[in-house]
Amino acid sequence: MEGKGIPDLGRARAGGSDRRRRLVRRRGLPDRLVRRAGAPIVYGNRVEIFEGGRAAYGAMLEAIGAAAAGIAVEMYTWADDRVGREFAERLRRKARGGVPVLVLVDAFGSLGSEDLMASLEQAGAEVRWFHPFAPWAPSWYPNRRDHRKLVLVDGTTGFVGGMNLAEAYSEEFRGEKAWRDCTLRIEGPAVREMARLFLRTWLRSGGRPEETAGLSAAPREAGGAGVQVVEGEGVLGRRGLRRSYLAMIGMARRRIFLANAYFAPEGPLRRALARAACRGVRVELLLPGESDVPMVRWAGRACYGRLLAEGVRIREVRRAFLHAKIAVFDDEVLLAGSANLDHRSFRHNLEIAVNVFEPAAARAALETFEREFEAADEVTLEDWQRRPRAERLRERLARLVRYWL
Repeated sequence: MEGKGIPDLGRARAGGSDRRRRLVRRRGLPDRLVRRAGAPIVYGNRVEIFEGGRAAYGAMLEAIGAAAAGIAVEMYTWADDRVGREFAERLRRKARGGVPVLVLVDAFGSLGSEDLMASLEQAGAEVRWFHPFAPWAPSWYPNRRDHRKLVLVDGTTGFVGGMNLAEAYSEEFRGEKAWRDCTLRIEGPAVREMARLFLRTWLRSGGRPEETAGLSAAPREAGGAGVQVVEGEGVLGRRGLRRSYLAMIGMARRRIFLANAYFAPEGPLRRALARAACRGVRVELLLPGESDVPMVRWAGRACYGRLLAEGVRIREVRRAFLHAKIAVFDDEVLLAGSANLDHRSFRHNLEIAVNVFEPAAARAALETFEREFEAADEVTLEDWQRRPRAERLRERLARLVRYWL
């Protein structure tokens, strides 16, 4: 496993990419990002982007079907619907065939899926619930949730992104109304960093170290991408997530493209985006025009004013719910994962983000959401200033309670 120190960028490894190392060497980025995010940049990875649930779920199920050493799933919402049941059935087959299967689900996000999880246990899978409902316990904290979406196969392949296991994301069941999101498949040494985060939460939730042996492989280099796996857990981890975003925004020189489902950012992030636009960076925000948590959207809209005044372009998706959590910097660096830009993700939840130093991956994600950006409704400063008084009042009230949303 990579150490926690700054990676030696000057030492090329077999199969590595000097061009990728040069990409992140610019402006002292490696030292800055490693210090601020508290995570190494690991090279030699292959990264693939899947747009929409149909493609992402298909790739996950294919990898699960080929698993031989072990499978781990860490999921906020595992719905008891057609998508959730298909994954459960595939995992039951693997468990019955002797492949270790570890499942970690959030007790709040996966509420209602108890029978589905019980069926996995009956087939031989190990299932743990993160932070079960126990308000009588002294250590119980209602806002602490495991918001990660992570699938690990044989310790060599990892899937990470914003998609839960639910019909809402699948075009097969929702058509054009399917929630807009993407998933990354990562192959290579960075998968060990993803497995390390899973192991920590697994043990915290009552799992045993010996159960994770199937995830302990040492993945070989599979490509040229540098990947930094940033955790969002504990005080230091949450700081790393925040600092990673701020460092990426601060290093951008040409363009920042950000698509996020729940945009109610803290002051430092709002100011960083405004400063970037002020110094001439093209800043574009793709945000939902409708939300399953309207209060978060209202709280976010309350802070549009300064961003628009500084030249930030904001567009809202209305034809379907935007659930993505991605950002692309200078068309070269991709940030993706489970974290929303709100207080819950930055202060309470367990999250995961990956910084991918690979222009091809960044462009693939960008192309997907640029199409959404062009089709979305633009919010101008004039329109925002003319919004009805009722909307202004609603937004101000939501902003007052944004910490708890």
